[in-house]
Amino acid sequence: MNTQYFRYALEVERTGSITQAASNLFMSQPTLSKAIKDMEETVGFSIFKRTSKGVVPTHRGLEFLAHARKIAVQVQKMEQALHREDTSHHLFSLAIPRVSYIAQAVSEYISTFGGGTDMEFDIMETNSMNVIDAVADGVFVLGMIRCHEEDREYFLKYLKEKDLQYESVWRSDYVALMRKDHPLAPRSALTAEVFLPYVEVAFGDETVPYIRTSEAEAVSGSLKNKKRVLVYDRATQLDILRANPLAYMWVSPLSENVLQSNNLIQLKCTAAGKFEDFLIYHSGYRFSRQDRAFVDNLYIRRNEVAYPE
Repeated sequence: MNTQYFRYALEVERTGSITQAASNLFMSQPTLSKAIKDMEETVGFSIFKRTSKGVVPTHRGLEFLAHARKIAVQVQKMEQALHREDTSHHLFSLAIPRVSYIAQAVSEYISTFGGGTDMEFDIMETNSMNVIDAVADGVFVLGMIRCHEEDREYFLKYLKEKDLQYESVWRSDYVALMRKDHPLAPRSALTAEVFLPYVEVAFGDETVPYIRTSEAEAVSGSLKNKKRVLVYDRATQLDILRANPLAYMWVSPLSENVLQSNNLIQLKCTAAGKFEDFLIYHSGYRFSRQDRAFVDNLYIRRNEVAYPE
């Protein structure tokens, strides 16, 4: 069987739609439908079925897709190994959360490659659950995730279920990020209650699935604010904080140059929760020189914000 067919089937499973999968794969819908039909004839059973909710895997289809996912990952690893023999062409694949020091590490790592070097960098910035799924499915080789302290065990269990390895990169307290002229800026020993009159900026898709609403409220901590602006990228986050003197956001500590360039400050709060960042990858994956170079730079950027001079 053509291993490319595995990619087709996995995209159909991910989107739940032949039409959308075909669009994402840059192929026609009839061509993809025929490929899926040929695949089902080869294996001798239906991989997908149509329902009111879209195209979903059959019971045997789920088993087939689990094997297809593992094969697709191995094929990707072999392709990467072949490319590594050619030192004139550099490949790097990374999915990350919306975290400033990680994004800075990525940007500075990419800047080390000169104009005469052939390279292909695939970087996706999204929430931690999407990062895990993207690495598990072989779409990205490396990933970074962030979890709240209350969610740590859930995430580690999920990583194990996905057959992913991890290493802890940084565990620390959140700080409150705001303009230098924010009403809370002159205050010290901040508590959760003093933030209630102000506008919290928060990422809108940082959810942990499969937990009840009451549990979701518990893991969000006592700092939940009813005045909220939900955003989905770091650029919008910074734009809102710069423009609104009453806005704030809970973040990991930022470097001094980021604070200065955006006219922001970061303050500690006695009730702020903790976060932990992890580097994730498939079990047994062997890091390339490019991977290691990025990780080295990642720890340098972490040290700058974790241990400022």
